[in-house]
Amino acid sequence: MSRKKIKTFLLDGYLDEPSALGVPPYISPHIRYMYGALLDAEIPEDYINYKTIDNFRNEWNKNIDKLESYDLFIIIAGTTVPGHYLGGRPISLAEIKKLGSTVFYPTKVLGGPITLVKNKIEGFDFLTRETAALDIYSRLKKIDLNKLRRTAAKHISRWSLLGAQLTKLHPFYPNLVCELETFRGCPRQKHCAFCSERLKKVHYKRKPQQIIKEVKRLGKLGNHNFRIGCQTDILSYASDENQRLKPDIMETLYSGIRKADPKLKVLHLDNINPATLVNHEKAGRKIIKIITKYNTEGDTAAFGLESADPEVIKKNNIEADPDIAFTAVKILNEIGGKRVNGMPKLLPGINFLHGLIGERKKTYDYNYNFLKKVYEKRLMLRRINIRQVVQIDNYPVQKVDKTRFESYKKKVNDNINKPMLKRVFPTNTILENVLIEKIKGKLSYGRQLGTYPILVAIPGHLKKGSFYDVKVIDHGYRSITALPWPIKINELSIEQLAFIPEIGKKRATKIFLKKPSSLKETFNLIENQKSIKLLKKLFNTEDLDQ
Repeated sequence: MSRKKIKTFLLDGYLDEPSALGVPPYISPHIRYMYGALLDAEIPEDYINYKTIDNFRNEWNKNIDKLESYDLFIIIAGTTVPGHYLGGRPISLAEIKKLGSTVFYPTKVLGGPITLVKNKIEGFDFLTRETAALDIYSRLKKIDLNKLRRTAAKHISRWSLLGAQLTKLHPFYPNLVCELETFRGCPRQKHCAFCSERLKKVHYKRKPQQIIKEVKRLGKLGNHNFRIGCQTDILSYASDENQRLKPDIMETLYSGIRKADPKLKVLHLDNINPATLVNHEKAGRKIIKIITKYNTEGDTAAFGLESADPEVIKKNNIEADPDIAFTAVKILNEIGGKRVNGMPKLLPGINFLHGLIGERKKTYDYNYNFLKKVYEKRLMLRRINIRQVVQIDNYPVQKVDKTRFESYKKKVNDNINKPMLKRVFPTNTILENVLIEKIKGKLSYGRQLGTYPILVAIPGHLKKGSFYDVKVIDHGYRSITALPWPIKINELSIEQLAFIPEIGKKRATKIFLKKPSSLKETFNLIENQKSIKLLKKLFNTEDLDQ
């Protein structure tokens, strides 16, 4: 059969791995590369049907029937780290197996990070090993795969340009965050024992100009939100063959991205290895200054400390220890803690994993004491991620004591998380461009686009898929409560008024029914000095009198 007649169904099952995000509103480079590779293999655009797994589920049986008219069926998927998702739900292993056993006619291919941890899944003709786009292209064009892998960066960068148009087919377009890949694989000689990155055998590094061209193409197609997230350590990208950090590489990349898309709205990153920053502190500081010069506010650098227990660190080959991580936290606070539009430019996030080899009762104390030290030194963390390790390959996951784990999480939430959110997002902070992603009960849930954005709960039913500016009025453990901004108090619903601390439903009903037109009238209705004092703190006279 001619390649020009191969009807192809491309299913985005989403992915989430230590070095990449692909669950909406994020779109992974992997799925864009695949689309580009199919086009490069001379399969016409109108012969490729692309769907996300969420859209596929909406009409599951109908889509199953449609698949029988296709020649090639490709799934890109794999969540190798634990996560909670708001914008979409990754394809499950059960769904993958069901598709493998239910669909008959097309050649069925499974690709993405899932193939790093699954050697075989019944019903699929083959699993593409690691680099799915390279594998499929080699089969379609009958080119030796090893030859392609030796020049992977060149092909990947070509497909990044061709595949950019896939973004316009995504249901979240144009409100997508496009993941940008700088390099593939972990540069460490001795890898963390639990991490899926150690399983990657194909490594490559892309040149700044290749990435800049990709941004320019994506920008011309209407994408203006970017995350340099597809790498294990962005500092290592800015290094030479001897692993010496080169700030000029980062200057070229970041300044080039800014020039490539004049309409850019978001430019964030993901992973920074705190050990790289501290062990190369002089050059590392220069790079952090470059990043904060060109990035947009609200950026987060994930620090994979994973554990503050020296026994766990040693047994799992973790590079950073608590002293290194603490120093890195201080550096990021010093350089990236300045606020723009009410938000710090670049803050660290701490990842802790439980169920690691060597974990013991004392591990919880080590981890908690590290966070306590950060808080007591008046430093800021954008997020604290406490998760349980996912079984990867033959890693011997230790059983986590559920009662102890939940008690520890509550202690962190009560004493660290909530007060830390108050520090990072003080009451009265205005967050711009919060995208409403979900409505549940009496609340609308939204986030800003970017890296690990804070979850915002907004009383009332707002329009899903729309952007709102909001003002912070209260704090939870991992989320904040806010009201649409600017506020017109006589236009708020009872539910929205009741969510304002110290107001309550009774006073909210009174305000709603009377529709006060002035500050004085509002205070007369409340008749409670504590509530009046809080309202004065939250809103100035002009806000209440609108």
